[in-house]
Parts: sequence; C-alpha cells; structure tokens
Amino acid sequence: MQSASADRSNAVCCVRLEEATASKFVVSVPGTEYVLQFSAGSSSAAAPALAIGKRVWGTITGRAQKIHRAHAGGEFIEPVEGHPRIVQGRIREVDTALNRVLLQAVVPMWVTLDVGQSARDFAAGDFVNFYMESGVVFAPQA
Repeated sequence: MQSASADRSNAVCCVRLEEATASKFVVSVPGTEYVLQFSAGSSSAAAPALAIGKRVWGTITGRAQKIHRAHAGGEFIEPVEGHPRIVQGRIREVDTALNRVLLQAVVPMWVTLDVGQSARDFAAGDFVNFYMESGVVFAPQA
C-alpha cells in the first residue's frame, strides 16, 4: 500500500549501543553478528546521554544508489561490521511524497531513492537490493 504519510512507528528499530561520539554511533543488532556504524547527523547532542551497552530505539535513514528488484536471497546488510554498503530486503511501506521507501533489511530503515527513480515504481512487498550512499544516519529516540 502506498502512503504519502507513512506510519513512522514501523521504522523504529531496537539495537544495542556499542559506541557513541559526537559524529557517529556504533550499534549491534541483538540476535545477529551485525555491528553497524552510522553517522550521528543532527542527533550528536544525544550521544553523551545514551548508555553504552544498553538497548536503544531509533530510526535509520539513508540514500540508495539505483534500486534493483531482487529475485533470490534473503535480507542482509554488507559488510556485517562497519558502514552499510550493500543492502537487500523487502519494502514495507512507500512514501511517495518524500520519494522514499521503508525497507526491512535486518533492521528497518528509510531509504531515499536516487535521482531518476520514483518511489511510485515500487510497492510494499517488493524485494530489492542496492548500494547505499555514505552517511547513513541513526537517530535515537528520546
């Protein structure tokens, strides 16, 4: 179902905070081997208030290079440790107003489409993969 005002609660993920600085967050995904590094973006002021080693809820946002429909494989983020580069998962929601999709790939994340692609070309349930641009942001919830 396409939505101009997608439900933001589906985008919240629960991760374990491994490191927090003014410029980055390093989080692990419970029940997996993933240790992902994200930019702090405008959330850098929240970093000192977060407890290392504790679970934290937040949203992940990034920009994809060209998104391709996938026909095989599972949900993943590569590399398993570090900045997300290659992502594959299933679209949960489409936000045509902001030209982005909510993707479930190990953790949910809002992904803005590359110039030349339209969110209208995708639907909830589509299985896709893409290269992620640098600067993926984790924004912890207050």
